[in-house]
Amino acid sequence: MKKQKPVKTIAVIAALAFAAGAIELLAIPLPLVYQALAFFATISFPPVMIFFYFDYVEAKRIREIEENLPAALFQIASFPRRTSMEKIMREIAKSDYGALSEEFAKATRQVDAGSPVPKALDSIASENNSLLLRRACSLLSESYKTGADMSTAFKEVAEDIFEMQAIQKQTAAALSLQKYTLLAGGCVLVPLILALLLNIVSSLQFDLAGISSVTPEQRQALLDAAVLGSQAYLVIFAAIASVFVATQESNKKKAVLYFTLLFPLALAVFHLVRGLPLLG
Repeated sequence: MKKQKPVKTIAVIAALAFAAGAIELLAIPLPLVYQALAFFATISFPPVMIFFYFDYVEAKRIREIEENLPAALFQIASFPRRTSMEKIMREIAKSDYGALSEEFAKATRQVDAGSPVPKALDSIASENNSLLLRRACSLLSESYKTGADMSTAFKEVAEDIFEMQAIQKQTAAALSLQKYTLLAGGCVLVPLILALLLNIVSSLQFDLAGISSVTPEQRQALLDAAVLGSQAYLVIFAAIASVFVATQESNKKKAVLYFTLLFPLALAVFHLVRGLPLLG
């Protein structure tokens, strides 16, 4: 069973955030748009950030385990053929492999308490959301059950993991510029440009009665529609950018985190720039 996030903690923070948002609505008089933005940010930001903080801590631990896994597998492959699995597990637990050593230390205590070795290895695999660790534990369990020399298999798995991690790092480096450009565009560049264009259009004065049948009231209605359309576009852009970046990172849950950040920031920049007077 995988480690569970502290749901009660997240629920309490969500309730407190909602209460703070309600008080904010009643106590702080703001224009409707700013009030809506502030309320959304207040009720969504704290619980979402706490949820993804725990997600980040878990992912960091898994990364540490997987980064140390090849070295541990090479060490396992170097043991003499007749070395018992209990001794191998103790040696890994005593080695400097961080979270991986902690997991093997826990499994060693389970074996010392009378738990079968395969069950202790299955416990390591089930409590950590890592396909690579599950594969390694499966090999260890198979080696224990059959008594076969699997040192070559351990070396091959370690080499495969090294190659895969190198490819992942290269891919992440290649996509990082695209990701950060998209995020910056979603929360700063696009709303800034849209707001500036609307400011320029709003500042232009036409003798509408002389060139068309459009009245000043109708012109203002058109501008209001353009502002509303721009805001809708920013929300859609933030949603698409969030999903795209989260998909790039192979973690679709992060789309919620990115949208929670991009959506209010984009609208805040848009309205901030809209409120600035044009120079000249």
